[in-house]
Amino acid sequence: MKTKKFLKIFFTILSSILFLFFSKIKFSPILGTKMKFSLSVFLGPTLAKIFGLRYGTGIIILTHLIGLIAGVYKIKATKDFFTFFPIMLAGFYFSKIFRGDKKLILIPLFCILFFVLNPIGRQVWFYSGFWLIPILTSLFKNKLDKILKFSVFKIYAYSLGTAFVDHALGSIIYLYLLKIPANFWIEAIPMTIIERLMIAAGIEFCYFLELTLMNVFSKTPLLIKVKNLVS
Repeated sequence: MKTKKFLKIFFTILSSILFLFFSKIKFSPILGTKMKFSLSVFLGPTLAKIFGLRYGTGIIILTHLIGLIAGVYKIKATKDFFTFFPIMLAGFYFSKIFRGDKKLILIPLFCILFFVLNPIGRQVWFYSGFWLIPILTSLFKNKLDKILKFSVFKIYAYSLGTAFVDHALGSIIYLYLLKIPANFWIEAIPMTIIERLMIAAGIEFCYFLELTLMNVFSKTPLLIKVKNLVS
């Protein structure tokens, strides 16, 4: 029991450091803004699945607060308060999709609704069609499992749904707070497809990596020895 508790603390600290580090590495621009997506979108959603919804979300919140205090993150505008909300919501989706929770469709449905209710969003209503992906993934999860069979393909499908949940809430935030013009949403369509396919792969990679590391470290004599020294 003590070993499990020690490992949980160890991986909590490790995950926090990695999340903080990944959040500073940018890989793709957000059209219509001066912002860029960071690698934290790969790791963040998996924490709720690995540690549990409350604990995993708590890691993201705590890490963000530490980052603010340390000056790693800076609040320059209202949108900066909501930076990690999409990642946390994506974590909620990723943690629940494995069980095929049908209520998950409500998240992208509300995002579609808020998008088309916006005057700008109404002009490019078809852009919200991307968020049908997490809806369909949730509704037909059992059928997908039968078709895809191998876990690597199943989890990629879950990760893709997760990537678009992150995208859905992020889009709503940018639409309402930054009022990104309609032409940018149209221009973003090809980039969105490539970007979300990459993010889904990143989420799956991080998930398998975390599972592997937890399995390896739990059997590492050196880590067990360190645990005995501090306990």
